[in-house]
Amino acid sequence: MINIPKGTKDVLPNESYKWNEVERVVQTLRHRYNLHEIKTPMFEHTELFVRGVGNSTDIVNKEMYTFTDKGGRSITLKPEGTAGVVRSFIENSLFNEPLPLKLYYITPCFRYERPQAGRLRQHTQFGSEWFGCDSVEADAEILMLASDFYKSFGINPTVLINNLGCSECRKNYISALKEFFAPKIKDMCPDCAKRFETNPLRILDCKVEECKQINKSAPKISDYLCEDCKTRFEQLKTLLTKLGVNYKFDPMLVRGLDYYTNLIFEFVDEDKKLGQNALGGGGRYNNLVEELGGKPMPVVGFGIGIERLLLYLENKGIEVKNNQVLDVYVANATNNLEPIVKIVKLLRDNNISCEMNLSNRSLKAQFKYADKINAKNVLVIGDDELKQKKFTIKNLSEGKQTEIGEEDLIKYFKG
Repeated sequence: MINIPKGTKDVLPNESYKWNEVERVVQTLRHRYNLHEIKTPMFEHTELFVRGVGNSTDIVNKEMYTFTDKGGRSITLKPEGTAGVVRSFIENSLFNEPLPLKLYYITPCFRYERPQAGRLRQHTQFGSEWFGCDSVEADAEILMLASDFYKSFGINPTVLINNLGCSECRKNYISALKEFFAPKIKDMCPDCAKRFETNPLRILDCKVEECKQINKSAPKISDYLCEDCKTRFEQLKTLLTKLGVNYKFDPMLVRGLDYYTNLIFEFVDEDKKLGQNALGGGGRYNNLVEELGGKPMPVVGFGIGIERLLLYLENKGIEVKNNQVLDVYVANATNNLEPIVKIVKLLRDNNISCEMNLSNRSLKAQFKYADKINAKNVLVIGDDELKQKKFTIKNLSEGKQTEIGEEDLIKYFKG
C-alpha cells in the first residue's frame, strides 16, 4: 500500500464540511469588506522568495521546497501567499486599478519543517493583502477583518501588536541590538549567531530556551521609534480601543519574515490550558513592492492557517456548523423508477438537495440509509402514490408524517 507523504493530510468526506464553512465565512467577509479574489501559481521562481521573504529567514534557509526544472530554472513551491500576490500586482500593472485594492486568497502553501500539531508540510492559507492604503484606519480595518473571521467561529483571540518603525527607526534599533547581543552571542544557538550577522531582529524570534531568556533583557523597539511612528501607533491603539478590538501591546513581538515594516500583529489564544496558540498574523510591508521591482506602494495584510484554525477549534471543543444537510431522500417502493427519476430532477432543478435509491435497497434499508446520510426528510413513492399523485413525507428529526400532492412538492420543501 502507498501511504500519504509525511506532513500532509487528507480532508475526508466526514470533515470536508468544515472547509466549506471556512470558505462560506470568507465569501461573507469578501462581500462585507469589498475584497477581490486573486489566484497565483503554486510555484514561482526561487528568487521571488529569496528577495521577498528574506534570505535570513528560516523559511528560505531551511523550509522551502526548491527544485530545478527541465529548463534549468530554480523553482520553489510557494511557502506563503504574500510574495506571489505582490509579484502579480507588479507584473499585471494592478497599480492602475482604483486604489486601495483589497485582495484575498485561499491557497496551498508548502514548507519542509518537522510535522507537528497544527503544522503541516502542505497547509492552506487564507490571506488578504491591501494595496495603496497607508492610513491608521486601514491598519484598524484589516485587524477588524481578521477579528471578524475568528468571531464567525465563536472565538475572539487576542491580537498582539507591535511597531517595528520606519527605516530610520529600525536602523537605530538594529545598532542597539548588535551592541546588546555582541558579548552574549557566543552563548546563543548557531542560528542566532548567523542572524547576528544577517538580521539581528530575527534573534528576538528564536524559540531556543536559552536564547529566549537572553532576549527578555534585549532593548525594545518602542524605545527607538521616531515621533511620527510613535504618534501613529498611539492613534492606532486608540482607534482599536474605540472599535472594541481585543488587542494587547507586545514590545517583543517579531514576525518571522523580513519584509515587515511598522505595524506587525499576531492573533493568539492565551488560554493556560492550551498554552499560547498562534492562530495567524501579519502587518505592514510598505517597502516590499519596491524591493520586488515595482513603484513605491504601501501594503498591509495577514495570513491565517486553516488547518491550524480547525485543530484549535477541535481542541477548544467548538463545533463547526455542518450546513450540508440533505433536504430529502426519495425512497422508492416500486419498480417503476422512471417517474421517480423525474421527481428527483424536478427537486434538484428547484435547488432542493436530494438523493435516491441507487443500490436496490429495501424500503426499510432506505430509511436507515437516509438517517445515516443526515437527510431531513424521506419522500416515499410507491405504485399507489404514483397513481394518486399523493406522496408521504416523513420528517426524520421530528418523526412527523405529512401527505402531500405532487403539485405542492416544491412549495413544501421551499417553505
